[in-house]
Amino acid sequence: MLHLPSPAPAPKPWRFDVTSALIGAGVTLLLAGLAYRNRNALRLGWEGVVESLAQWRDRLRAGTEGRYHERVAAWARSAVVPGGVGSLDRIFVEPQVLPPEPAPQTLSEVETAPLGPRTLPLRQTLGGYPRLAILGTPGAGRTTLLAHVALACSHAARAGDDGAEAQPTLGPAEDRLPLYVPLPAMDWSETGDAVEQDREVRDTPEEVGRLIHAAVNAVGGSGGMVSALRQRLEAGEAVVLADGWDELSSPGQRKAGAWLAKLGDALPGNLWLVSAGIRGYAALTEAGFVALPLVAWDVGQVETFARRWLEILTPADKPTPAAIRNLTADLQWAARAGAPPLELALRAWVLHADGEAPSQRAALFDRALDLLLWQEEEPWLAGICRAVLGQVALSLQQDGRAAADREEIDAAIESVLPPPEERPTRAAAHVFRALTGRQGLLRLRGPNRYAFAHPVWQAYLTACQLVTVDPTELVERLDDVRWDEVLRFYAELGDMGPLVTAWLRRPDDMFQTHRHRLSSWVQAAPDDAGWRNNAMAILARS
Repeated sequence: MLHLPSPAPAPKPWRFDVTSALIGAGVTLLLAGLAYRNRNALRLGWEGVVESLAQWRDRLRAGTEGRYHERVAAWARSAVVPGGVGSLDRIFVEPQVLPPEPAPQTLSEVETAPLGPRTLPLRQTLGGYPRLAILGTPGAGRTTLLAHVALACSHAARAGDDGAEAQPTLGPAEDRLPLYVPLPAMDWSETGDAVEQDREVRDTPEEVGRLIHAAVNAVGGSGGMVSALRQRLEAGEAVVLADGWDELSSPGQRKAGAWLAKLGDALPGNLWLVSAGIRGYAALTEAGFVALPLVAWDVGQVETFARRWLEILTPADKPTPAAIRNLTADLQWAARAGAPPLELALRAWVLHADGEAPSQRAALFDRALDLLLWQEEEPWLAGICRAVLGQVALSLQQDGRAAADREEIDAAIESVLPPPEERPTRAAAHVFRALTGRQGLLRLRGPNRYAFAHPVWQAYLTACQLVTVDPTELVERLDDVRWDEVLRFYAELGDMGPLVTAWLRRPDDMFQTHRHRLSSWVQAAPDDAGWRNNAMAILARS
């Protein structure tokens, strides 16, 4: 027989229970009364909880910023070429800039204006304008200057942690968070100009993240630092150090200029410094940047530089006055000939190692490269490293890229090394460490991405690779300003005759740009170059 359950009883209808309601109301009133009576104690307790959470948050943020400042300081100290010789804070010489002159309003102001340039230390101009463009030629010290600003800010932020006192070189600007942004390492080819600008206006938070990620990657930081850095940037407490403007193409410069202008408007209170060349910075002025050209070093700056280099190169004994005079005299000669600070540093290093330094520019870089790559325990490394660096430099220069992936570098190493059975043990690893170590010319610029320690090294190595190429293949590069340094080195190393002929057939502009570039080639060329006398005659007639 089947057992069928009986239907469940129907639920009782809800009825208002007066007794329960009175009990609940009484308990509520009792709790409210107790809370009101002890309101001060409860308020203090709540404030204590909030303060504890705030302190925990501040400690977490300070710890994150502290780790970031350590990364920045390590990067800035290594921003000396040649690397591994000395740190930036021991060798830096403060540059002078030409400040912007106010436009005269009356004829009397024009008549009473002082004659000649009036220079100022950079620290005196940092507080006057929120957007500055530091102008200079390759090797003039623009990247070193940005690294010095970052190092000074990091020193000031960490002074309370380690008891060290930072040198007051930047004034109020030292209290800012430094964000170093290598512009060539960013992608400027996503969309067209108009679409890109509209996207920047709509997605400002996304572009802020793009800026911070670029800064974190540049110093080898981690993604956990982004949030804390964003808070400082959005609070207007940062100094953005954008480097490598002159390495961008013309479309890239237009996009980068619009990007910097939009972010500057969206993030008021921050200080923006951009390094640029002596020409091709119109997009920056349109974005509201004030141009400050770097001034060539005077006698006192060269002497200071020579003394500091000798103190680093001879740590056991203090440099003698005679050694300082000799090095200063040689560097003064080079400075009068137009050598920028980068070449003065290489010259001081080669002079200390060999007792003399080549007079020609390419020969100086060639000897400095020998000193950088030579390892007594692995003498075979130098030749392999030269070949790898040349391949990577040529590939980056031809493609207009600023950095190479680890896979590209590994492939170049494998293409140069002998077969596995004929090479030393772990040869590829030895080569990679030599290229990216303390004295290596390839520096980390993001996850598994490496760039040359200075664009001039890339230009020199590219010119060395092009010596065996037909010169006519370089004609199409004559109007590309990003190839200017390559062609200056090529004028000393290769056959510049066909390029000079093609260059002079093109119409010149009102600034006689063609004549100026021809003059730089003549200055770099060896005395026995076949095309040099004819070029000098053309310059003399013009």
